[in-house]
Amino acid sequence: MQAPYTLKNKAGTNGLGAGVWNPGPGTDPFGGPTREAIPIIDRLPLLAEAGMIFYEAHDHEIPAQDADKAKRVADECGLKCAMYTPSFFADPIFKDGGMTSNDASVRKLALENAKRAVDTTVQLGASVMVFWNGREGFDFILAKNGRDSFKRMVEGFNAVGHYAKEKYGDKVRFGLEPKPNEPRANMYLANVGEGLYLISRLDSDIQHLFGMNPETAHSRIAGLDYVWDIELCLEAGKLFHIHLNAQDGQRYDQDLPFGYTEPLKDMALCVVLQDAKYEGIICFDVKAPRTDDPKNIQDVLHVSAKNLTYLWNRALEVDRKKIEQLRNENRATAIAGYLAECLYGC
Repeated sequence: MQAPYTLKNKAGTNGLGAGVWNPGPGTDPFGGPTREAIPIIDRLPLLAEAGMIFYEAHDHEIPAQDADKAKRVADECGLKCAMYTPSFFADPIFKDGGMTSNDASVRKLALENAKRAVDTTVQLGASVMVFWNGREGFDFILAKNGRDSFKRMVEGFNAVGHYAKEKYGDKVRFGLEPKPNEPRANMYLANVGEGLYLISRLDSDIQHLFGMNPETAHSRIAGLDYVWDIELCLEAGKLFHIHLNAQDGQRYDQDLPFGYTEPLKDMALCVVLQDAKYEGIICFDVKAPRTDDPKNIQDVLHVSAKNLTYLWNRALEVDRKKIEQLRNENRATAIAGYLAECLYGC
């Protein structure tokens, strides 16, 4: 069993986490499973064995009625719930979105679903609930009125925020997870900027409960720089959670092991998090590929964690004064060279 992974000198909460969906059966849109599906609750010990301290789950994976059992099993293997998230994409009723559906009865159901998820978040002991509104968007232009859709999201998040505040005070915070497309052709809250703008439109007495949960691959799919997305969230005081992985170009959402495609930028990200003294939990949203055998299903977590700890340690060695000096000398290329030296130990 792997000892829990931790990050040297990390501020706040230490230890890494991953979703219960990470050790999946290998299904993709073009083919069925290549491994026998492991029951969700049985995946918790697998995460602990892979050195994770935290786990994440959707409501269709650990529904409210299974929360007590999940917490008991997690406690037995030393896991804590990092975040919980309601699914607005799995159930066919949300085929055209939840909060932004043109059908008022579907919007009502989505709100009930979100409120129930707030209760389960508390039940599992998590302090963050993430919203990835996977089907909030459109495939055909004018199929929805965009202005109405935005107002519906504001109304929906306001309602969830007030429900949580009235029942639990500031115990639960919400992280919006942006993504530009997939499964919809065009998705609302496509990037960090859209998410931050939506938060600015929420009622003032609950705005402090809402922040962001940016993900590496989602920024890269949009052609954006993930490090800058993180910096923007930090500047706004809204980095409530974080999902790390890797993405090979602007393709489908690949959920590759962290550190695989852009190690220099990933090291720079560690520098940013260290300098900001980020106190939150760091989690991976990675996926065991179809080609991996069942006995190797944890490899994607080990590779991600080892890459992160290596890059984190290299980032600690980066001379911040040297970076500042090179900035003052207007030597951007030299900064890139220096970071490469730090990364590769030249």
